[in-house]
Amino acid sequence: MMGIMLSAPAIFAQIPNSINQDEAAATELKFPKNNVKINLSSLALNNYSFFLERSLSRKISFSAGFRTMPTTNLGELAIVKKLNDKINGGDEILTGINRMQTRGNAYTGEFRFYGGKKPGARGIYLAVYGRYAQFNHNYNYQFTTANNDVISIPLKSKANGYGGGLMLGKQWLVAKRVTFDWYILGGHYGKLSGSSSGVKDLSSLSPADIQKLKQNLDDILVIGGKHVLASTVNNQGISGKIDGPFVGVRGLGFSLGIAF
Repeated sequence: MMGIMLSAPAIFAQIPNSINQDEAAATELKFPKNNVKINLSSLALNNYSFFLERSLSRKISFSAGFRTMPTTNLGELAIVKKLNDKINGGDEILTGINRMQTRGNAYTGEFRFYGGKKPGARGIYLAVYGRYAQFNHNYNYQFTTANNDVISIPLKSKANGYGGGLMLGKQWLVAKRVTFDWYILGGHYGKLSGSSSGVKDLSSLSPADIQKLKQNLDDILVIGGKHVLASTVNNQGISGKIDGPFVGVRGLGFSLGIAF
């Protein structure tokens, strides 16, 4: 009996410690499960990109993203204007960009695997993602004939791309509610398909000019030795098939969000 009475205080003394450990464990498991973000770096390219991230477990999450780009004259973008000022003409690629108008949407789904001891969607992560994108381009293509005549051909292209890839990044949780997501480096690869057309009276072109025009169009975009555009040129204009790899890079960007 005396032994029971002596051991009772020791048992009761351990109860507060057990309660404290349970409370600490419960606090450790409490972390924001949802995160709504906007990509700030993409705004420089007139892209509006939004994400909703949901934690599936302590260090795994799923993110769904939507990006849209309204009809934009690329030559009017601030970053392109700066390049124009520095290069001051003479660059064929930049000249082509200045004559291009584009718009499009993209949908991204990704699983993220976070490292680190702290619970929730924070720390260094590896993302495995898939992406589907739609593009529409208007381009004023200029062709110089053998007689040095310049012909402007209004090209319209529509393409769809889908693929998958990996990305490395890091996300911080600030003041329990604000998130900062840094895309360090990543990329994807997949399939691109679509069509291109340009209605123009080309009956005045010689057979040699028509062949040269076709070759120039086919050489507009070559990826990995593959010609993405296969064009057909006749007296009524141009038609083409887009078929090639869907290649993209994600990185050096950042998003700001609210966690809840």
